[in-house]
Amino acid sequence: MRTDSEGIWRRKILSVTLAACFVGMVFSPVVLSLGIICTSAALVLGGDRGLNAQWKRYLPCMLRSSVFWGMTGLYLLLVVGIPQTEDWPYMLERLRVKLPLLILPLAWAPVAFYPDPPITFDRAARRVLVGFVSIVLLGVLINYGLHFTEINELIGRGKPMPVPRDNHIRFSLLVALGGILGLEGFFRYRDRLLLGLSIFLLAGLHLLAVRTGLATAYAGCGVVLAWTSVLRGNYRYLVYGLGVAVCIPLVAYLTVPTFRTKFNYMRYELLHRDPNKDSFEYSDEGRWTSIELGLEVWREHPVVGVGPGNLRAEMDRKYAQVLPETPGKRPHNQFVSALAGSGAFGLLVTVSCFALLGFGDGRWRDPAYFAVFTVFLLSCLVENTLESSVGVSLLTLMLLLLAYPPWRKPG
Repeated sequence: MRTDSEGIWRRKILSVTLAACFVGMVFSPVVLSLGIICTSAALVLGGDRGLNAQWKRYLPCMLRSSVFWGMTGLYLLLVVGIPQTEDWPYMLERLRVKLPLLILPLAWAPVAFYPDPPITFDRAARRVLVGFVSIVLLGVLINYGLHFTEINELIGRGKPMPVPRDNHIRFSLLVALGGILGLEGFFRYRDRLLLGLSIFLLAGLHLLAVRTGLATAYAGCGVVLAWTSVLRGNYRYLVYGLGVAVCIPLVAYLTVPTFRTKFNYMRYELLHRDPNKDSFEYSDEGRWTSIELGLEVWREHPVVGVGPGNLRAEMDRKYAQVLPETPGKRPHNQFVSALAGSGAFGLLVTVSCFALLGFGDGRWRDPAYFAVFTVFLLSCLVENTLESSVGVSLLTLMLLLLAYPPWRKPG
């Protein structure tokens, strides 16, 4: 903000509150909520108990931003569905969980457009984030070593490796993002520490053996290598990366017990086709079933859907009809959830919002930003990433940090 004492203190406060957000994503939803609230307050409020003058000045610029409307549009879609609501507890929970999509972009105006912003996702910030994720992953792997046999047996039964808060998919996404940012940071800053941490995180993902994290990590690293090769006119990085992408899974299958066990389990799932013994409790089959039932809900309400606040109750009803002994699940696909909850209109809005986030203002030309966007896009194809506070907060913060600055319009 300003170079005076208020600007210095604001910078320090934001450093603490943003750090609290990422710590809360891993360990505590309460800390996460407080971090988001304090971050927004530090950006909007001024030192004289009024509004921050720079926030008021640059808010109109933020309201014209493609990133702002990409995020806010996802929240407004939920608001539009309020008149359809019958299950109010679930609807109020959705409004609370997705609130970062509204308040953080609104508060981010001074960071996005002031010439001397208080927070930039620079070399030091990347080191802190990637280092934090590496420390947490190290603790997870130490616990795995201490309980090697028991955890391998769990994985053999389709259970994940124990991670903080037992949220293995969100944690694997955070590890994947750390690995991608470390790799891109190496090319940007020639920082060998970031490269070393990136290699550790990507190797650790194979021990975690969470397919969502692995797939998104490979895709994100592929984007970084491809764009780095194009921008530098040197394609050796891409060639090396393709070679590694082919060899590493083979080596991991031969040497990493968790990876081999999860691969064999996945192969068994895909080949399990006996309908007389099928309980639909297998991971892959359960996901496909949830998507199929979600599409059935959409076919019954094709234009505006059943209402985003009624989706849980409607899916429970579908499961009770088709699979009475199986607990109801929401569709394991963010776009199918939008289709079932808000119909064709909701799918159009959701796809448009993701297009604004990924391609608006030429930000797709920034390797780090587009790699991170790719991670979230792929995650939304196989999970309800935006139906949990961690997923919503992670997407919102990571894209805002990378979208503004160092490039407002990289194109």
